[in-house]
Amino acid sequence: MLLDGGYKRQLDNVLMGFRRADKLVNADYGVEKTQHVLVAATLPDVGLKSVDAYIARRFPHAERVAMDSLHSAKHYGLREQTVWIADDESDGNKVRMEKLVHMLSTTTAEGGLAGEKVMVFLNSVDDVNGATGALQRAGFGAVPYHAKISLSERTDNLDQFRRYDAAVGAGEGDAEAAPILICTDLASRGLDVPGVTAVVQLQFAGNVVAHLHRMGRCGRAGKKDGRGVVFYGETERELVEVVREAELQQETMALKQDVDDEEFDESGEKKIRKGSVQGAFSRKRGFTKKRKKERRAARED
Repeated sequence: MLLDGGYKRQLDNVLMGFRRADKLVNADYGVEKTQHVLVAATLPDVGLKSVDAYIARRFPHAERVAMDSLHSAKHYGLREQTVWIADDESDGNKVRMEKLVHMLSTTTAEGGLAGEKVMVFLNSVDDVNGATGALQRAGFGAVPYHAKISLSERTDNLDQFRRYDAAVGAGEGDAEAAPILICTDLASRGLDVPGVTAVVQLQFAGNVVAHLHRMGRCGRAGKKDGRGVVFYGETERELVEVVREAELQQETMALKQDVDDEEFDESGEKKIRKGSVQGAFSRKRGFTKKRKKERRAARED
């Protein structure tokens, strides 16, 4: 995300400051050379215009440490296979919400989510607000989290969600704690909320990178106590089939994302900027490409 268009300028300014500071590295100034550490669950890569290639070019002497779970289609923190729920898109969000309410009212022994600490993902602010209102009317402690909420309210809502302890349960612990966070992809990265036991994608992610990061919000810190529930319709079916196939086979996904191609002079100033940030592993570029290749090979056989 730091290499994406929305953060690129700020990141460049920070790196430029470090490059200039490194010129002062000597005993007189007492400045130590900067150490950079990049930590990521996914590292998109395609051709020369890739995050991986960008890092290799800008930091050619970087030491790399990669775990087997990098890009893993099945999040290692899940205690069981993801539950995939197909529906008729003509039913709309109302039917999905009814199913979600039923799951939240059903005990875990019966396959439900009652008492769990749940993050529910949707793809737009309006849908988050609608789902939050519906769950609150149904009597559930749900709070929204998206970019159009003020920072102070967003912080308060996240704090309410953080305080909920699934092991204690509603009504037994903090009365103001909220067991359900309804959110956009703003909450899919950069948040480490302790004890999240379930992730529900009421609307399926737009690409595999977002999917992997959403699922990574539960079962964290080495725990295998996460659960995943994904709702999807006909338009996402082909995309879902590829993810499920990789999940069952424990394959590592190939992630593709272009980044800006830049060059810097000896002073660390930017010289050339060309290329642009493009969507990571979109339906048209990523998932379906593999499926079409397989179908073409099958026809030729």
